[in-house]
Parts: sequence; structure tokens; C-alpha cells
Amino acid sequence: MKPIFVRKLKPKELGRLKELLKVNNLRLYKRARAIELSNKGLKATEIAGYVDLHLNKVRKWIRRFNQEGIDGLLPRYSLGRPLEISPKGRKEIIKLLKTKPATLGLSLSSWSLRDLAKVIQQRKIVGGISHVHLGRIIKAEGYSYKRSKRWITSPDPEYELKKSALRRRLGIWTKLKK
Repeated sequence: MKPIFVRKLKPKELGRLKELLKVNNLRLYKRARAIELSNKGLKATEIAGYVDLHLNKVRKWIRRFNQEGIDGLLPRYSLGRPLEISPKGRKEIIKLLKTKPATLGLSLSSWSLRDLAKVIQQRKIVGGISHVHLGRIIKAEGYSYKRSKRWITSPDPEYELKKSALRRRLGIWTKLKK
């Protein structure tokens, strides 16, 4: 391999390099130290031993410094995985959330997150989505998912009275409706 060296440093770069050598970030320190040693005339193989970096990494940082200067040594932060659900897809999800499942021919009285996720995948709004992530999307759009409440009623006119009498015997107190 052809030896690689750092280009001639400008006085401003030399000052910033000295600042980086005082930093608490070990990765940044090693990068700056590799550039400093290369500036003193050491080869990349020698630098790798001093700085405890692989030869390829030393060559990478020297190359990047030669192209971009000190900014090439600084960490580049990733924003994470790109969004797979477009704003249009989110609108379709909310539109689907607002429709009753019965109007789509489903035998459901209300949506559960799992059922909604299945329908979204069947309609190919999104390739794959978990019910947990769907809950996050719904919350981010300003909606909240509440579990439906179920209660038992009876057409018997004396139902409330009987229920209250039963609860009194069990020790559960309820207020009678007038």
C-alpha cells in the first residue's frame, strides 16, 4: 500500500486540533491524535500502534481530514431509520380509524389495535405494522385509544332493583336510579 500522510495544516486547523486533543471523547481524541502524529511524519502503520486503531481506520481519518479538514473528524449523527409511513399513509390510517368496522363488512363493533393493524396491512396502506407502533402513530396524530367498556343490561323493568338487592347482599353498595 502506498503510504498516506496528512496535508500541510493551516495555523487555524492546528489550533483546533490541539483543542480536540484535550477533549474527553476517546474516539475524537484518537482521531485527532492520528492526525497529529501523521503531521509529525509517522506512517499510518506506526500511528495505528500508538493510537490503538486499526490501520484502515487510521487511513480513513487521514483521508477524511485531507478532504474535509477538522470537521471531517467530528462525529456524524444519524437521524435513525427513515420513515416508512408517509404523511399520506398516516391520513389513511386515521381515516380508517374513524370509520366503523361494520361499514367495511367486518363483524366488529369497534376497533382493536390488532384488528386495525390487520386491515391496514390487507389494504396495503403500510407493508407491515405492529399494533404497538400503530398505537404510537394514533397518539402522535392526537387521538387516544380507549378500550371499549362492556356492561350488562336487561329489558326487565325491575333489573336495577334486583341488581342492587344482590349487591347489598354481597356487600357492594350502589346508588339506585330514580
